[in-house]
Amino acid sequence: MNRSRWIAGVVACALGTLWPALSQACPFCFSGSPRVRMAFFVTTIFMSLVPLGMIGAGVVWLFRSGQVSLLDDFEVSDFSEPKSDAPGPAAR
Repeated sequence: MNRSRWIAGVVACALGTLWPALSQACPFCFSGSPRVRMAFFVTTIFMSLVPLGMIGAGVVWLFRSGQVSLLDDFEVSDFSEPKSDAPGPAAR
């Protein structure tokens, strides 16, 4: 890579990182009002926690529905006859 292309790349990176900060493209993000900044902060927290809460609720729902459906699989019936190797009265 020749020197002029390297310098052009460095200048482009520097302008790309510094120019948005100088222009303050978002008027709400850099607002001096504490109410606006707090509103953005609370909204950011809300938007971050809602998907996590939905995933957690789905996991809990799957766990509980799995417990209910598997509950009957492991019950021992009181009406089943015990199995034994010894011949019973009918076999004699």
